[in-house]
Amino acid sequence: MKTLDARGLTCPEPVLLTKKTIDGGDKEFEVLVDSEIPKENIKKFCSSYNCDVEENNTQDGWKLLIRQKDGNSSCADPLALKQSLSSRTTFLITCNKIGINEELGKILMEGFINTLPSVTNKPDQIIFLNEGVFLTTENSPVLNTLKRLHNDGVEIKSCGTCLDYYQLKEKLEVGSITNMYDTIEAITTGNIIVKL
Repeated sequence: MKTLDARGLTCPEPVLLTKKTIDGGDKEFEVLVDSEIPKENIKKFCSSYNCDVEENNTQDGWKLLIRQKDGNSSCADPLALKQSLSSRTTFLITCNKIGINEELGKILMEGFINTLPSVTNKPDQIIFLNEGVFLTTENSPVLNTLKRLHNDGVEIKSCGTCLDYYQLKEKLEVGSITNMYDTIEAITTGNIIVKL
């Protein structure tokens, strides 16, 4: 059985390595990872590709056994995935303020997010990058609003690399952790992208 060593690789390399192996036709293989973020990213990616993942602890991380589900000629149909995402609206929030003025910018961002539940056409997903992850973590002034949006079906996603950089991974309060691969998929397959 093929074993991929993704230990020490930065986002999105573990996911890309996994994708390349799946796309190459491998029906069963292992991936070694040494931290929580790539482990969860690979599991999420494999779920979207209709593959099973068995997770086992190792001395320095995890071994993920990835298997194509029975009855499938391939783990996923990328074209069908693209079509299913092609009419989505994605907001990319890359800062915890709008504009360059610190105080005013935070007031504007808080007002923007707190208004979203009232609008007719809500975004399908909101991806938080860089300082934007401060809005999805402990002590954020908009947590209740983001939780409400999440309960209303809006996907709330925070960059795993960004959470790690700011040491906020354990303080995530709403939504899920995402990676650069998923972010690029959202940008290239959605028909409306709004960056703040």
